[in-house]
Amino acid sequence: MTLSIRPVTADNWRAIAELAPHPSQEPFIEANAFSMLEAVYDDEHDYQCYGLYTDDTPAGFIMIGAKSSDDSYIWLDRFMIDHRFQGRGLGGAFLHEAIRFIRDTHNVNEIVLSVIPENEPAKKFYEKHGFVDLERVNPEDGEEMFVFSCH
Repeated sequence: MTLSIRPVTADNWRAIAELAPHPSQEPFIEANAFSMLEAVYDDEHDYQCYGLYTDDTPAGFIMIGAKSSDDSYIWLDRFMIDHRFQGRGLGGAFLHEAIRFIRDTHNVNEIVLSVIPENEPAKKFYEKHGFVDLERVNPEDGEEMFVFSCH
């Protein structure tokens, strides 16, 4: 099985929009369709949306962007694996692919993300994969912030 990260385009946006987390995770992440619309219409941030593929099958989604003004960090704003692909170790594998992809395409020192405070499984997942709890809250949405050092 080959993992790849592909831009959301006119050819694949419907398949990516149809991906959904497990129902228990829905309160913790926006729908992919909303994220794609945000990437198009939010002029304040430079969001980019990508499908996460196993071979040629869409299995997940990421949205990156909102780079700092000094280019020292970038946000991994959304990361999800479709419920049908969970429980196979793909979350960790795709997170490492996303980190590699960001390192290869953006000259930043850190990758930042935030998690809804009640989402304990996500916090443990990100810490397991090298993100550090900043013990700070994002003032925009009240989410807890985590950082991954690219060095």
